[in-house]
Amino acid sequence: MRFADAFDADVPGVVDHDFLLSCTCGMEQRMDEMELDELGESATLYDCARCGNSIAAVMSDDAATDLWLSISAMTRRQELGGHRRNGFVVGGRVDIALRPRDAGDDLLVIPATPSLFDALRNL
Repeated sequence: MRFADAFDADVPGVVDHDFLLSCTCGMEQRMDEMELDELGESATLYDCARCGNSIAAVMSDDAATDLWLSISAMTRRQELGGHRRNGFVVGGRVDIALRPRDAGDDLLVIPATPSLFDALRNL
């Protein structure tokens, strides 16, 4: 599963290369330049090409619901974050811009949801 899969219904032909972000280490990169850490069929983490930190994630909506239900049973109303979109949940430690290379401006900015990574530790 890829980050772009969550946006394909709204922006046909979108690929991971169309997403741009700056890691907390300062490196600006496109998602297709990042290392992938696939967690089975339920989630994919995107790791910075420079520092190796996981800074973006995509997971299936079903896996996210199951994960959040199991975590909420153990914690008190913790805000877990993530953006639900077209059957997926996406998020990042930093803002992620949908900016195809030929676009002058961002088509969309996905706000950071760092708390999503707290939930992913339990996957």
